[in-house]
Amino acid sequence: MSRGLVDARILLTRPAGQAAALGRMLASRGALVLQRPTLAIEPLPVQAPPTRKPDWVVFISPNAVRYGLPALAGSGLVAGAVAAVGPGTASALNQAGVTVTVAPTRGGGAEALLAEPAFDPAPGQRVLIIRGEGGRRRLQAPLQARGVILEELAVYRRMPAACRLDVPDDWLAVQLDAAVVTSVAGLQGLLAMATPAALEWVMDAALVVVSERVAAAARQAGWVAVTVADGADDTALLAALEQALERQKDD
Repeated sequence: MSRGLVDARILLTRPAGQAAALGRMLASRGALVLQRPTLAIEPLPVQAPPTRKPDWVVFISPNAVRYGLPALAGSGLVAGAVAAVGPGTASALNQAGVTVTVAPTRGGGAEALLAEPAFDPAPGQRVLIIRGEGGRRRLQAPLQARGVILEELAVYRRMPAACRLDVPDDWLAVQLDAAVVTSVAGLQGLLAMATPAALEWVMDAALVVVSERVAAAARQAGWVAVTVADGADDTALLAALEQALERQKDD
């Protein structure tokens, strides 16, 4: 059992149902875990998938897998080359029985996928991107510059999880050791939901995030102790939490 996690109080903010495995991992190592989602994920009405089979299908997130595969059921569109933007998305595809052609083994995101030599759609090939509503669309422009034909299917949207961050009084009365935030939208939700007392409580804690972009937004909001995990998967987040707590102890 890791000493750094024993009795550590940790806030997880992922959407409902997406932090359970990490919560169990932390609890098994002696941590005290509070799960308070700051975002809710809602499926969008099923759209008609493209009628022409793409050369590549790219899944942007585990949520794209969760809601995209039913939308594509029976279409045969995921029978060819399949790409995932990170290991968490690749794991979701594998669990659903879909063979992943290429995915970054560490980290994740559009840049990481574009850097993979095996992700090589040629000019004139068709790429179908399964994604959420909105988002930064960092994959599209580089692919279009290659001469790739793009099609997109938005299958979910992010919504505020609640009006207020519900922190039990017995938690609020004790120092929070660390919080985990996995997106800028999740960070914005946390800031909007927290009462002044809860905001002071969470901002005094170490913060673990999944990208430099989220880290920059957190620092701009006022966090000082920010640790960037190597990826968004549970193993990477666990390692980052141990690192952040060890750093706290040294300070």
